[in-house]
Amino acid sequence: MALFGKRKNAQPDLLDPEPAPVPEGQPGVDRDWERPVDGPFDIGERPELGQRLDLGALRLPSRSGMELRLDVEQGTSRIVGVTCGLGLDKVQLQAFAAPRSAGIWTEIRRALVEGIVQSGGSADPADGLFGPELRTRMPGRAADGRVAYQPARFLGVDGPRWFLRVVVNGPAATDEEALRTVHEFIREVVVDRGDEPRPPRELLELRPPQQVLDAAARRAAESAASTPDTGTEQP
Repeated sequence: MALFGKRKNAQPDLLDPEPAPVPEGQPGVDRDWERPVDGPFDIGERPELGQRLDLGALRLPSRSGMELRLDVEQGTSRIVGVTCGLGLDKVQLQAFAAPRSAGIWTEIRRALVEGIVQSGGSADPADGLFGPELRTRMPGRAADGRVAYQPARFLGVDGPRWFLRVVVNGPAATDEEALRTVHEFIREVVVDRGDEPRPPRELLELRPPQQVLDAAARRAAESAASTPDTGTEQP
């Protein structure tokens, strides 16, 4: 059984537009992972929306009971990421622009290790389904005020002119069995970089999915309808 074996081509041609045939077996179990056929996908490889949630640069698979939180940058109100609650696990996704002919995950990993170590944590390189990843322990505060270390797993995927960064918190950060569900979720993600020229590492724009906006509008309308009209202005 092949488990996370070395890929013959660790840096595939990110510009190859030809769809590759889907090989038999499960990636990471029966064979090595191949991004163009196993995901996460580029919009050119999966143009249809299907059951995915459209957040602009990211199209996310919908899961029953999944919680969705938009990560907003203070001061600018810009959406810089999205965090999905999958049971006990939290999965944060961010999409970035990347150079045309090379990936940026190697450089980003180095910067992550440096920052985590400087903040008092630890970061161990490892080989996972999508290739190199980081298994970290991040310092925080326990309920009693003492320093507590929380595990987190950083995954990265280089695509055609984009890079997808994933941070996993919860049981899947250390439990390989729990991680399988997270892997299945990530593999269905679609990245829409757009055609505009962008500098490497620029965050790709996200927006609330229309389903979320519609649900919020319905809740607001229902709340307004259930509020009794007293005929007086509220202070």
